Amino acid sequence: MHVFTPAQTAVRDKAAAATRELSKIIIDIDRQTGHSKEWWDGLHILENAGLLRLYIPTEKGGESADILSLVLAQEEVAKVDGGYSNIVSHEACAYAIFTNCQDEALRERAIKSMAEGSLTCIAITEPETGTDLAQMQTKAVPDGDGWIISGHKRVASLAGAAGMYLVFAMTDPSQGTRGISAFVVDAGTPGLSVGEVDDLMGFRQLPPADVFFDNVRVSRSQLLGEEGGAFKLFAQALNLGRLGGGTQALGIAQGAYEHALAYAKKRHTFGKPLIQHQAIQFSLAEMATQIEASRALIYQVARWMDATNDITSRETATRCAMVKMQASDMAMKVTIDAVQIFGAYGNYRENHVERLMRDAKVTQLVDGPNELMKMRIGHALIREA
Repeated sequence: MHVFTPAQTAVRDKAAAATRELSKIIIDIDRQTGHSKEWWDGLHILENAGLLRLYIPTEKGGESADILSLVLAQEEVAKVDGGYSNIVSHEACAYAIFTNCQDEALRERAIKSMAEGSLTCIAITEPETGTDLAQMQTKAVPDGDGWIISGHKRVASLAGAAGMYLVFAMTDPSQGTRGISAFVVDAGTPGLSVGEVDDLMGFRQLPPADVFFDNVRVSRSQLLGEEGGAFKLFAQALNLGRLGGGTQALGIAQGAYEHALAYAKKRHTFGKPLIQHQAIQFSLAEMATQIEASRALIYQVARWMDATNDITSRETATRCAMVKMQASDMAMKVTIDAVQIFGAYGNYRENHVERLMRDAKVTQLVDGPNELMKMRIGHALIREA
């Protein structure tokens, strides 16, 4: 049904092999909090498969993968765990650095670091304003040949394990969203500190933390893109994030469906396999159809983005909002049905589906809740009217 290039197939197959290895240890990893030894073991599986450097050009130590390849990799990993799959997506910030960094030395250093496995943290959300960029409280003020950053970021994924931070700060409050700039800040910079890692319901392998900037000084060269130009960069990250969120939802649903199908074939009730009961057949039929519909939408949007090289337009934002909303709602329903097919055993961690259901719920919430996706799509429809 879906035709891929040899390069895309190779990425998918590497991700599938890594996922099989990850599946052997994911239950133990999930029971840990934060960046435990077990968490790092799982991360190294992804790193060794090349899944943390997909966006980085080959000549810089990466895979030079296209967006559809990234989708295929995330889908495979999400069959086992949504949080680890999001880390694969998270490294798309390499795209932001590679395409927006004005300082050649910084770009080379950052890309080399990511190619070698260093993680990055995007610090946008704040305690009082969330992702309402126009109300951002974190400030960056000029200081000689550099900037002084002060503020507090919340829900910063991978903050406790990152080697670099992409920090959004207000440089000209009078300009609203056009007064926001982005900076690359190295871990260990004086004044930068990270709070306790948060304990989560789902996406437990993508633990966030608060990040504090207490008069953090950065050089002029650490400005990412143009001063006041961070909104465009934010749009890049958000659109890729929402496409990734939908893809993660797709993989989560596929993983839950496969577990439910296997269980329905081996579990016997009333003298016959569970799958021979019509109610179970109907449930599985709906699950399979919904998953395939989401897959068709996601692959089509990824191919369109690759063909047009369009990451930031309104049309891309609308398409990615559709992907995120449709696929995450689908994943929530599919995982609930998968748990139901297991009956009481669906509540047991050893059967995986309860973890996938927790992860599915998170896909409805991150990168903007689905109510916001509906607003985004609705505004696009108004413009077209």
